[in-house]
Amino acid sequence: MVEVEALSKCTAVHIKQLVDQAGLQAANIALQDPETFADRHEVAYLETLKASGINPTEVRAYVRDKPFLHLKGVIDTTNLPDTPIKWLPVPEVFATVAARAAVVLLGRICGMETVSYGSENDGALFVNLVTLEGEGRQPEKSRGPMKGHTDAASFPFRGTINPEYPRLAPSPDVVYLAAFRNPDEVATTVMSLECALNELEERHKAILKGDCIVIKSQQSFARGIQGQLKKALTLDGTNVLHESPEGTWVRYTHSNSLLKDEDDADAAEAKVRFEKACAACAVSVSLEPGDLLLVNNRKALHGRAPVGDQVGGTTRWLLRSYGLDTAGLDDARRHGAPRHKLFP
Repeated sequence: MVEVEALSKCTAVHIKQLVDQAGLQAANIALQDPETFADRHEVAYLETLKASGINPTEVRAYVRDKPFLHLKGVIDTTNLPDTPIKWLPVPEVFATVAARAAVVLLGRICGMETVSYGSENDGALFVNLVTLEGEGRQPEKSRGPMKGHTDAASFPFRGTINPEYPRLAPSPDVVYLAAFRNPDEVATTVMSLECALNELEERHKAILKGDCIVIKSQQSFARGIQGQLKKALTLDGTNVLHESPEGTWVRYTHSNSLLKDEDDADAAEAKVRFEKACAACAVSVSLEPGDLLLVNNRKALHGRAPVGDQVGGTTRWLLRSYGLDTAGLDDARRHGAPRHKLFP
């Protein structure tokens, strides 16, 4: 069993010392190549964990099996600038550099590379999750609630290939959310797949393992995918549940998962039952400044409560990134350079 409080404290101390010793500017530059950064600093982090009685193997197993890991107070969030009003750029301050370092090193000990996708936010490795200024679909979405979903749901499960587009990289294994501000205590919701499956009948599970669902790309990926593939990416009849060597996995988005056949009553019932089961299993996680949340993108859905209309200042500000086990990943499923940017 992972001692979460000990892991949080140990990581907080180690990351602060690392950034202080390296220097803010040098650490920021080094983190632009996350794998080289991890190569350089992994051993020292492992030694710190072991000295605190923390077994890295247990941390890895927990992150890859449980719906989420909530680490508290990992990042020093003093002296923050105003909350950004756009997804990019990420301000180069101590808190953002420390958060990035923590993500990269935690990902490494869990057997994951910190990655991005060229089709989302131009392949930025870390993105501000904030209320956007202006009008339009994206600013409106940034203010409202978000239903349960897995990120990059239209991309393949790890270990599988999209036959039409074999270059498509897998969706991420983990979604990282680092909290800098959350004054209104906006809840992040996490819906355990294990819990949801326990609510379903076997026949519903069997249907959801078939080709009954159409999955469209999420809004943040859609434009970039169009530019890369010259058409929209839609899985026109695919599985929501997948049996992997690591257990049952899920890909789903409430707003972009549709029935392949509207007249298929059994599939319609399975879809409704699945969504109700997810809702029944939702737990609220209130992220405080300095917290780091690792959400299992294979074994949980996640969403959020309404954020509100206020922009900038001291409003809610999270930083998001992705982790993926890239062992055995064909280089053709990367863009090329930088190496962390995956296709599309």
